[in-house]
Amino acid sequence: PLGEGRGEGLKNLQAAGFIRIIANNQTLNLADLTNISLLPSDLLVLVDRLKIGDQDTSRLRDSLETAFRHGYGRAIALIDGGVEPTSPTTTIDDKPYHRLDFSTHLECPSCHRLFADPDPRRFSFNSPLGTCPSCEGFGTVDTQTCPTCHGTRLNEEALAWQIAGHNIAQLTALTIDNALNFLSSLKTSDHDRRIAETLLAQIRSRLGFLLEVGLGYLALDRTMRTLSSGEAQRVQLTSVLGSSLLNMLYVLDEPSVGLHPKDVTRLVDSIRRLSARGNSVVAVEHEEELLRSADQLIELGPAAGDSGGEVSFHGTLDEMLKPAASLTGEFLAGRRGISIPENRRATTHGWLKLFNARGHNLKNLTVEFPLNVLCVVSGVSGAGKSTLVQDTLYGAIRQRLARPLEEPTLPHDDLIGCGQIDDCILVDQTPIGRSSRINPVTYIKAFDPIRQVFSETIEARTHNYGPGHFSFNVEAGRCTACQGEGTLQIDMKFMPDVYKKCSQCGGSRYRKEILAAKYRGKSIADVLVMTAREAFGFFRGQPKVQIRLKQLIDVGLDYLQLGQAANTLSAGESQRLKLAAHLSSANKNRTLFILDEPTTGLHFADIVTLLDCFEALLSVGHSLIVVEHNLQLLRSSDYIIDLGPDAGDHGGRLIALGTPEQIANSPDSHTGRFLADALARFAAAPELPN
Repeated sequence: PLGEGRGEGLKNLQAAGFIRIIANNQTLNLADLTNISLLPSDLLVLVDRLKIGDQDTSRLRDSLETAFRHGYGRAIALIDGGVEPTSPTTTIDDKPYHRLDFSTHLECPSCHRLFADPDPRRFSFNSPLGTCPSCEGFGTVDTQTCPTCHGTRLNEEALAWQIAGHNIAQLTALTIDNALNFLSSLKTSDHDRRIAETLLAQIRSRLGFLLEVGLGYLALDRTMRTLSSGEAQRVQLTSVLGSSLLNMLYVLDEPSVGLHPKDVTRLVDSIRRLSARGNSVVAVEHEEELLRSADQLIELGPAAGDSGGEVSFHGTLDEMLKPAASLTGEFLAGRRGISIPENRRATTHGWLKLFNARGHNLKNLTVEFPLNVLCVVSGVSGAGKSTLVQDTLYGAIRQRLARPLEEPTLPHDDLIGCGQIDDCILVDQTPIGRSSRINPVTYIKAFDPIRQVFSETIEARTHNYGPGHFSFNVEAGRCTACQGEGTLQIDMKFMPDVYKKCSQCGGSRYRKEILAAKYRGKSIADVLVMTAREAFGFFRGQPKVQIRLKQLIDVGLDYLQLGQAANTLSAGESQRLKLAAHLSSANKNRTLFILDEPTTGLHFADIVTLLDCFEALLSVGHSLIVVEHNLQLLRSSDYIIDLGPDAGDHGGRLIALGTPEQIANSPDSHTGRFLADALARFAAAPELPN
């Protein structure tokens, strides 16, 4: 384009050595032009005339470079014959030429639309460069699929790029196994293959690991919040176990959480390969198969909390299995644990029947759940257990009992049998709170009677202190400097904040005059640092306090300090704390407890305590439905509902129903295969008193 200064533009062309132009389909000599106002705004500058085959390619290359340089990144070839008849034609000097347009820019040859250069951020819906302008990368607008991006979350420029006819949204919609097949069959030129070789190798490595651990059915664009705990755990481990680093120390914190024994076997194989490459692996674990696969075992103990922190065993598996060598070894050898009952509880106390559950991957399941027994729902990770129990059954029961719901219930047709229960409580692993002001003693409502005890001391009555004065959440009792936090926050500007112990209260959270009121020589702050078991003995003669503290002891949390901040508790501790809080409130009602993997993070001895707690609940008429993989709990259950056969679209079906022995004899059940081994191994173990 010559623009407004066309005269100046033509002079510049002459100065650059160009002689001829093509305007209005005619070849014109720049030196002969007299009336430049008649020229069109767009014209072609003739760079060179070539006859292919008469000279080497260097002249052609030089001419093209000149055309691109002076043509603002564009060049046009006018060819006399030898081109596909579908190419555009241009008539010059009454002679037709085939026209081929070239550009150094990312430009559409038809509409001349320019596209930005590729950038990794342009293909991410979390970046302003790639996100859809309508839904801002969410894929939905008022719960409806975004009409602009159709749920892909990306803008049209991001979707314009394709590999073998697929844009990035179409590729990430593939499952892991289909994505690997696509990459394996991808045909590229030698040039493209050299460029992408390293990237493709890394992609195949990471996808290959996900396939190895049984996640080939997952779509690449599936959100993490829709994954089961076992699926999420394996995805997170991909960056570690799928790497090719050498001479590294890997520290894994309970990598088997949420995994079915079938998946644990694959995990063990992956960890073995990691160590075989010359790496060292340290895993914090309770899973039996991982313990049996370890080269060295270190047991800490002898108990929990202040009673732990010592190395009670260090050696090989064979050394651990020797009598009295370690607590863990006693369970692995079968000398301790819950014995298999001769008769399971009968499933004759009523049933809940759920009709045609079809949420997520469930295949129109109609399932009967027995009441007043320990019913376990099992299956490989991703088989649909949580979808069936938490997202469908629990919601359906709450609706029938006219209770509030936080999440919508997944589709089903009907539920019958709710008249046999008075309440339904879901005990999941979500944190009980992220504030340091929430702690075990407040959560189980033991703090109220404890504060009442302190308000009845002579010192408190002398100064007219009521129960409220002994709370660090009330102005009358808390330290004025730290406002009952026990710590002071120091703003470090551009660095993370720093916390230090409050110098006024010494971290006790209370005013000095409140700490002067003592019960049996201890202040309220002294009581909050006691463990549940210590406090149970300290408050002898105070039944209202002891009843509450007994709940912590019953669920195996006797080692927790009463004032321990809720944000320091593990997921398993939070779940058991919730169970403890419900124990007393459910005593008068026929309550159905639904628990999601309650053995997470528990040692064999802790599971024994948990089963004792379950026994106490069942003995007074309550019911339990537990989603679980743990073989120790499975073999102690009364009734098992096994889903599968595999995960994702290959799951969501009923595989087997019945007692552990019946499940163990099911040829189609992955759970049954491992349960049969566990039952046989436990039956063959020497019978010694616990």
